[in-house]
This record gives sequence, structure tokens and C-alpha cells, in this order.
Amino acid sequence: MLFYPVLGQTVIIHLYAFSSALVQILPSSRSYGPDGPWQTVNVSLGNPPQFVQLLPGGIWASTILSDGVCKDNTEAQTCGSGGLYDPADSDTVDETTLRIKLPDPGSLDGGQSQANVSWRQIMETLQIPRPKYQPVVIRNFSIKLVDKVSMNLPDGSAGYPPQLGNLALGAPDLKHVFDGTPPVNASLIPAAIYQSGDISTNSFGLHIGSVAMGIPLSLWLGGYDSSRVLGSVSSQPYSGDQLLIDLLEVGIGVDDGDSPFPFAQKQGILRQGNASIGDSVQVSLDPLAPYLHLPQSTCAAIASYLPVSYQSKYKLYFWNTKDPRYEPLVRSPSFLSFTFRAPSLPQAELVIKVPFQLLNLTLQAPMIDTPTQYFPCRSPQAGGTHLSGYALGRAFLQAAFLAVNWDPNDGQWSLGQAPGPDTATAPQQEQFGNTFKSSTASWSDSWKGHWTPIKETVSTMNSTSPTGPNNAAAPKAGLSTGAKAGIGVGCAAAVALVAGIGLCSYRSHSGTRMASQISLQQAADAKRVEEEKLNRADIPSMVEAADPEPVEMSHREMFQELPATPPSPPPKTGPKPR
Repeated sequence: MLFYPVLGQTVIIHLYAFSSALVQILPSSRSYGPDGPWQTVNVSLGNPPQFVQLLPGGIWASTILSDGVCKDNTEAQTCGSGGLYDPADSDTVDETTLRIKLPDPGSLDGGQSQANVSWRQIMETLQIPRPKYQPVVIRNFSIKLVDKVSMNLPDGSAGYPPQLGNLALGAPDLKHVFDGTPPVNASLIPAAIYQSGDISTNSFGLHIGSVAMGIPLSLWLGGYDSSRVLGSVSSQPYSGDQLLIDLLEVGIGVDDGDSPFPFAQKQGILRQGNASIGDSVQVSLDPLAPYLHLPQSTCAAIASYLPVSYQSKYKLYFWNTKDPRYEPLVRSPSFLSFTFRAPSLPQAELVIKVPFQLLNLTLQAPMIDTPTQYFPCRSPQAGGTHLSGYALGRAFLQAAFLAVNWDPNDGQWSLGQAPGPDTATAPQQEQFGNTFKSSTASWSDSWKGHWTPIKETVSTMNSTSPTGPNNAAAPKAGLSTGAKAGIGVGCAAAVALVAGIGLCSYRSHSGTRMASQISLQQAADAKRVEEEKLNRADIPSMVEAADPEPVEMSHREMFQELPATPPSPPPKTGPKPR
């Protein structure tokens, strides 16, 4: 156990003997989220313990929903469904030392959605369950307790309640220090466990995984599971308390079989239709942000190749599940690729592949009445907390491995490719060192049993877009023009012959496949004409225009237009956060 003074009293962190130098935070058996579903972790607060499920991610204080959040809410079934905490039922809570109670007009996901939040800073005892071992118990744990919150849709329509909060995963400092006389030191994880000597570094390794694809969440403190990272790993210093990296390119590719697109692979999508984007876009990696928060022009460019429609109410793209392209595409070995600048690697670049299977997420109540499949790309919310504005959140981190070592002298964070559903069942525990150990398993093999490669005859319904410098030629659909002309002439001549009439009659009944090919080719020809028109405007849009998309505004313009509103000062009667 570890002893240290806080405000003249002795605070004890109870840590028990572990079987290794790492601490695993196990995933909950339940998933949540009106825009996921997302996997969570299970912890308890206070004494007697109150169990809550939380999203893993965030920095500094963890966000916890109090029982007051749902008192006047009509969405009783979903409000706080991950568990609510009542400080009145705990004999270990400290609600008075900090005395910080501020309205926060931001959000619960790093500023990526609109919300009105009323919260207060408290300290409480946290317990991390460990099967077969005593739980990790951390006292004076830093908590942002939410008493009231209303989550709004992007168009400002009626709010909906949150389901759960988040478990923050550390910060650049060992303590969450609040100014005062004397200063107040609240505890953080993994720092408190590191200070006790039970883990060797103030660090964590995270792979969010996927509910739909059965990829379990992996979260370790003091190290990582090397079976959850494949191949090269890029390591770079963090900036303040943010994990920033340069995104060089976004592309589309296919790992196996034929392509559901009019090309085998394509690059240049990051800048497509937006000449103002330079050689890269700086993005933040944030497990609390839900989507791919990219420039609107980039989202539109990706969507132009997908059977989706833009919905302005949600600022998201809905999959057209009745489109014949939908099922083959989302089941195929096709993926979005993200190329990052990686000076720590010999090739100076890192590519992360995110299968479209992982980008076929579900909106549910209370965001929407009927479960709806959507493609999770949205431009960032103005006024968000990310320095770059752009962020890659949970949708991206389903397919990526993220690790952070908060060492004050040599701190860095790491990014790598995570495997698919077929990964090692036994964790391979590794501590942080000078080199990053990763698995040599094949990314393709980890997905092979869970996708359906497209045969050439299936892919023909989408193979008519003209090839450009970034497009590989795709096979043509149906019959050639000469073949179609020959069929027309042959059938016309056969009208005068009884035998010919019989032959055409036979073909009309038994040549369904040929007729289908002709129909597909006619549709393809019409689509090619339309795409050629759209190509003149730089973005070949295949998106069904259910709602007009917003006009793209540069990141600089977007944030310059915001009013300069100073933050509300903390109360004079108590300490304020540093």
C-alpha cells in the first residue's frame, strides 16, 4: 500500500499482489451507445460499492453520471442505462474539499456533439474488479460528476439523455492538482497504481474492438497486449495532453477478391474536392470522440463511392440497405486506409486499414426511433476540445491499437494496426520499453473467416466509373457494345423465320442471365454519363442526396468565426483546477 498526505490527512491506496506487472481492466458484458454499440468497462465507486459501466478514454477527471441526470427525463429506459452514482449513498465521497460547480456548455465526447452540462468536481474511492484477485482500490479518485445534461442533435432539435460516462486513462501529471491553500491532489489512473510500484510505467494499452464483429475490448495498465497490435508501430511525443499526428492520405482498397468499387484501389481522397487542404491534416486520436471527424469535403469524397445518403439532421451518412451494392460491400474485404506521418519508422509512414464492416454502425434510440445503419464520418463540431479540430474516435479505434506512456521525461504515445476477429485468445502481456513488441500475425488472416470476397460477376454492378491517375482499371460489366448490337440485329432478322422466332422465344425464357447483364450494362452506362458530369466538379458523387451537404469551410475560418467568450471563472470560495 502507498501512503501520502493530502490536506493534512493520510490517504491510502490499497494495492494487492498481482500475478504480473500489468493490471487488466476487464470489459463489461454489456455494450451501450445510441451510435455504436460500444464496449465498456465495469468499475465501482464509493462504499458500499455502486457499479457503473464506462467508456474507456479521456484524460484527467473521469465523467460519472449522478442519479440526478434522469430524474426529470422521459427516456427512462435509456437514460443512465450504464449505471448511475448517488453520492448520498456513499460514506467515502468528498464533495466539499474542491467546491467546484460550473456549467459547461460543451459535451461529453470531446466537443464533438452539442450538450448543456452541469457538473461538479468531487473525489471518491474507485475499485477496479479483478477476478481471482482482490480489486485495485484507489482513494480520492478525480471525478467530474454530472448532475444535469441534455444531448442535442446537430440541427439543435430536442435533446436526448446520455447512457454512461467515461473512465479517464491518465494525464501528463501524476496527480490532478487543484489550486488552493493548500493545493488539492486528486488521484488518477494509471498514475496511482504506478506510484504504488505495482506497475512499472504510468501507461496504458487500448484496443476498443467491435461489438458487431465479436472483437473483445482490451485495456491494460502498465503495458499492453502485444497480440492486439500487428506489424510496425509509430511512436511520437504527445502535445500537452493531446495525441496529435499528421494524416497524409485517405484511400480505399480491397484485400481479396474483386472490388465492389469501380477501381481496385484509390488514393487522393483526403484532398478530393478541396484544394485548400495542404500536404497533411493534423488529427487527434480520442477514444471519447465517436466518429471519423474529418473535413466535410473528405467525408463527402468517401461517401461519393458508397450507397449512402446524407442526413442533415444528424450530419451523418445513412447506408441505403436496400441498394444492391450495400450487402456485398459491407461484407467484402474492402477497407478505408489512413496514412500517417511516422518519423519513428524507417518508411516514415504508417498505414491503418479500417474494414467497411466496422464502419457499418447503428443509430438507436433515443437518437432515432428505428435502428438505422450509418457511415460514421462527420466534420468536427466548432468549439471542440481538440487542438487540431479534427479527430479519429471510436469508429477508427475499432481497427487501431493505441498506447500512451505518460512518463514526464520521455512520454510518448503509439499507434498501430489492430487485428480482426481471429486474434489470439490468450493475452501477450508486454511492458513498455525502448522498442515496441508487436505480433507477426497477418492482418488479412485475422479477417479471412469473417468477410466474403466478391466474385467478378457480382462486382460488375459498380464498375463503370472512369479510371484516373489514382484508380486501377476495373473489369467492365455485362456485354460489349458490339455484342449488344449483334443481338439486336440477330433477333430482328429472326422475326421473319419460324425457327428464329422459336429461338428468340427460348432465349426470352432461358436467357435470364443475359438479359440481366444487358440491364446492368444499361444502368451502368447511365451512371457513367452522370458520373462524367460530376467529375467535372471534382467529386464523383454516388451519394443519394437526401439532404444538401454543408458548404465546406476551412478549419481556420471555422474557428475564427466563433465568438471569443471567456470561460466562466471558478467560485471564489473554493480552489480551482490547474
